[in-house]
Amino acid sequence: MTTSVKNTPYEVDDSRLAGLQEIGRRVAAMRETGALSGEVLGKLRRYFRIKNIYHSNAIEGNTLDVGETRLVVEQGLTITGKPLKDQAEAKNLSAALDFLEELARTPERPISEADLRQVHLLVLKDINDTDAGAYRRIQVEISGSQFKPPSPESVSAEMTEFGSWLLDASVPGRIFNHDDAVLVAAVAHTWFVTIHPFIDGNGRVARLIMNLILMRYGYPIAVVSREDRLRYYDALEVSQSSDLTPFVSLLVECIEESLEEYEAAADEQRETIEWARSLASKFDHKEKVRASNQYEVWNSAMDLLKNLFKQTTEMLDASSALGNVYFRDFGTLELEKSLSLKNHGSAKKTWFFRLDFTSGQRAARYLFFFGSPSTSMRRDADVTLFLSREEPPGSFNYERLEHLSASNIPNVVEVGYSQSNETFVVRGREGGVRSEKVESICRRFVQEVIDKHFGG
Repeated sequence: MTTSVKNTPYEVDDSRLAGLQEIGRRVAAMRETGALSGEVLGKLRRYFRIKNIYHSNAIEGNTLDVGETRLVVEQGLTITGKPLKDQAEAKNLSAALDFLEELARTPERPISEADLRQVHLLVLKDINDTDAGAYRRIQVEISGSQFKPPSPESVSAEMTEFGSWLLDASVPGRIFNHDDAVLVAAVAHTWFVTIHPFIDGNGRVARLIMNLILMRYGYPIAVVSREDRLRYYDALEVSQSSDLTPFVSLLVECIEESLEEYEAAADEQRETIEWARSLASKFDHKEKVRASNQYEVWNSAMDLLKNLFKQTTEMLDASSALGNVYFRDFGTLELEKSLSLKNHGSAKKTWFFRLDFTSGQRAARYLFFFGSPSTSMRRDADVTLFLSREEPPGSFNYERLEHLSASNIPNVVEVGYSQSNETFVVRGREGGVRSEKVESICRRFVQEVIDKHFGG
C-alpha cells in the first residue's frame, strides 16, 4: 500500500510512515526539552556547515577533502595544487548556506522561484556567470541515468508549477504539518531535480532546498554523504516513476545520523564537535600510517568478498536456471567512515552491495551494509557487514536478518574480517561466531536464498 503526498505527483510506501513518525517524535522531544544551549548549537552549526559543504560538493566530483574545505571556507585560504574551481565551489556553497539560513529564520515567508534562482546564482558565481540563475536553454542528459529531463521549452512552465506548490509547502502549517517535514523535503528535492532547470548545479541546489525545508520545519539537516553517492543516485532513479520510498528511506537515515549529533551534544554539553573525517588528523604520523595500512588490508578483504558475490550472481544470471539475479554495487567504505563506525559514531546504514533474486512472481532483495560490530563480533573485527532483507517486498525498507522471524531466512547475519587471524568471521542467527572461507560464505548464502525462496 502507498500513500500519496498531498498536492504532488509523488507517493511513498506505507511501511515508511512509522519511521517518519518516530523521527518526528525525536525532533519534537529535542525542541521541547530545550537541552541544547546557544553555545553548543553554535558549534553544531559550524560542524554541520563544513560537513554539508564537503559532502554536497564531493558528490559532484569536488576533490577538496574536509580539512581543505574548512580552510577555504573559514579562513579564505587558497589550497596549492587544488583546482580553483573546486575551491570556488566550497566558497559558493557557504554563501548559499548563508542565504538559506536567512530564509529559514522567517518560516512564515514563502520560498519563491526567485529565491531558487538566487540560490543557483550563488552556487555558480565566478564559475559560470553566464548561466548562473538562468534556466537552461538546451536539452541535457543525466550521466548514468535513463531518465530524460524535460525539454528547455518546458522548463519555465514546469518551474512555475513547482514554484506554486513550494510557495505553500515551504510555510509550515499551510498544507503540511511539522510531522510531514521529511516528505515535503523529499518531494521538493525530487521534483526539482526531475525538472533539472539549470545547465549545472542542480544537485547542489536540490540538496539546499531539501535542507531549507527541514530547517523551516524545525528538523536537523540531512547530509547525504559522499559514501552514499551511488545509493543516492539509485534512489533518485526510482523516484522518476513518482515512488519516493527509497529516497525517503535514505533521508530518514541521514536525519537520524544528524539527530545522533544533536542528542550527543545535549547529553554531554560537549565543548567541541568532532566529525569522523577529522579523527585521522588527531593521529601522529606513526598512528596514521598504521591506521591506513590496517584499512588497506581490510578494504582488500571486503573487495574480495564483494567480487566473489558479484561473480557468483553473474554466473547464476547467465545460466537462467533461476529467473534473474542482479548485483548492485554501492561503492566502498573509505578510511574516515570506517573510523567513525569503529568508534560507534554513525546511525546510518552505509550500503555496500545488494543482491536481487527474481523468478516469476517471487522475488527477494538482500542488502549488505557496513556498521559497528555486534558485541559478539567486536573481538574479531572493528567494522562488519550486516545482512538485511527488503521487508515487505517492494517497500525499499530493509530489516536485519537477525530481526526477522520468517522461516526462509538465511543463517548468516553478520560478516567481518579478522586481521589478526587473516580470516573471515561470520555470525549466525543462533548467535555463534565462526571462521569461514570467503568462497564458502558466498556459496552458502546464495544457495540458502535459492533453496528457501525458490526451492518449493
